[in-house]
Amino acid sequence: MCNKRFEGKVVVVTGGGSGMGKTTCKKFAEEGAKVAIVDIDMKRAEKTKEEIETEGREAIAIKCDVSNAMDVKKMVEQVLNKYGKIDILVNCVGILGQVGPVWETSEENWDKVMSVNLKGMFLVCKEVVPHMIQRKEGKIINISSVAGKDPNPNMVAYDASKAGVIGFTRALALEVAPYNINVNCVVPGITQTPFLGEMSEEEKEKLASKVPLGRLAKPEEIAEVILFLASEKASFVTGAAWNVTGGRCPY
Repeated sequence: MCNKRFEGKVVVVTGGGSGMGKTTCKKFAEEGAKVAIVDIDMKRAEKTKEEIETEGREAIAIKCDVSNAMDVKKMVEQVLNKYGKIDILVNCVGILGQVGPVWETSEENWDKVMSVNLKGMFLVCKEVVPHMIQRKEGKIINISSVAGKDPNPNMVAYDASKAGVIGFTRALALEVAPYNINVNCVVPGITQTPFLGEMSEEEKEKLASKVPLGRLAKPEEIAEVILFLASEKASFVTGAAWNVTGGRCPY
């Protein structure tokens, strides 16, 4: 019998239409949660919703550009109007942006990556946290990247944004600790998702060779850590950045 540790809980997952976000949505639904799948691509969000409903579980799909404050406000209102509360927030949406040295990185690319990866997280938390404070409970899990601790060359905007996620997580955790709200961060290693794009198997093997465990992560492995941090078993964990990197960057 499947564990129902999130029975009656309402979960919001940004970037829930694909990759890690999609897997996380489905895992929460399997364990009894009602899931709000938030994505800028409504087709992907609807597909995730259909897959969850096919299993006899409940979800809603919401189109939202997390870098747009009004979009975020409407999204949160829609979830609250539907379910009356938000117990768990997973900020999973992220973009890679332009790849190249800093002197070839455009200001437009820098702004776009920061708007989605960091400002978007801020905007969603800004709307959700007051609700959690009012209820005196909540779990927030932000998704960073190993690049936020062990940067890659030619990805300066992405690296900086993901390092910012870790700093944002720690600061927010201190602010909301008096209200019984836990805020943690997951730091995934390179994971087998559409995020890798058209990368060849040879290129993927080269990336895997840098990982002590000798392979890339599976989305399910990241999702399991997210669910743990959202559970009552992690009730005394806050302000932490959890490495799920296969041994790379162990600090």
